Amino acid sequence: MQNEPVLHSEESPFGFDELFFSRTDEAGIIRAGNAVFQRVSHYSWEELLGKPHKLVRHPDTPRAVFRLLWNTIKAGAPIGAYVKNRAKDSRHYWVFAIVTPIAGGYLSVRLRPSSDVFQIVQKVYPALAADERREKLDPDQSLARLSGQIQGLGFASYPEFMATALGRELAARNTALARPADKALRHLEALRDLAKNLLQNADRMEEAYKQNEIVPTNFRILASQLGQDGDAIGVISNNYVLLSDDMRSVLDLLMRAAHDIQRAIDDSYFLLAVARVQCEVVSVFRTEKDDESSAGEVERLDLQATDYLSRAKLSLMDIAEKTKFRDYCLEMSRLATGLEVMRVVGKVECARHESVKERVDKLLSDLQTFQLTIAGALQEIGRINLSIEAETAALIKEADLAA
Repeated sequence: MQNEPVLHSEESPFGFDELFFSRTDEAGIIRAGNAVFQRVSHYSWEELLGKPHKLVRHPDTPRAVFRLLWNTIKAGAPIGAYVKNRAKDSRHYWVFAIVTPIAGGYLSVRLRPSSDVFQIVQKVYPALAADERREKLDPDQSLARLSGQIQGLGFASYPEFMATALGRELAARNTALARPADKALRHLEALRDLAKNLLQNADRMEEAYKQNEIVPTNFRILASQLGQDGDAIGVISNNYVLLSDDMRSVLDLLMRAAHDIQRAIDDSYFLLAVARVQCEVVSVFRTEKDDESSAGEVERLDLQATDYLSRAKLSLMDIAEKTKFRDYCLEMSRLATGLEVMRVVGKVECARHESVKERVDKLLSDLQTFQLTIAGALQEIGRINLSIEAETAALIKEADLAA
């Protein structure tokens, strides 16, 4: 059928040491590029300049990827994405593309991917592209499906996915080129692991809270069944509800701070990694040619890399500020202590009522489990918080944060 794409297994090769560059206007029309782009795509400059960048689009790349890309860069934010391209002779080549907005258009730098994340994407993309054709999915429907697949891989959002992917691609590339690991990126990788651990412990507390929400209701039921003899238990239940509501409010603040920290770390990680690649492309450009047009592209890349490095540092300073949520942890500890007092008082009071002893023992045991979970999570969060502060402070001072 004429509309069915012809898939080719042969690859248009390029090395790990080679980086693509292209610049387009706001409509995606190619205005400049480097020799790697021209050679690997097998188009002449006359065939590339003034043409839409989708000239090299491969049907195995889902339309969802391009919808996400355009949504992001039109909003003024940079994006990283795996893209399978097709050369003029129908051979294909995979890249991890970094597309960034500039005045009057967009810059794109691209590298050869090889990480474990790439191995997964190589299977996901063709299947999703086939679904698009078979089910006639529009780009937004396909994007929703792609987002679901990314979450299924354990990523809360696309920004988290692209930061992880770019970091792993740069690490794999350094290994392939026998280069030392990037010290700053390695620090940021450690920060991302700490942030995930922080969220896991915050989630532990939230889950424990949800499981414990029924306890005051059960105490009220007991108080009602005991009539006037249950007045004291009713008071304990009301006090418990007040403490529990306060705990919910503080927990919400702590969860929000934990998510803010993770986003800030992902932003720093991605911006620093992008600046690293852009600076290397500048070096590539300078070895390729030294004419007036090349100088303009070098200046654009230099300016943006400097801006991204500055933004990465500001984001790190923001992390240092956001990690100061010890007040939340102290407040949670205070409330947990209050709940422990209620538990002890409840145990003493309910011991006088033999008829409900078994049920009360179960409720008090559940409450104790909840308090132990909260205490353990708070202790771990305190440790993680100190580690994040130390890592962030060290990274801000790192000389190699600069390009």
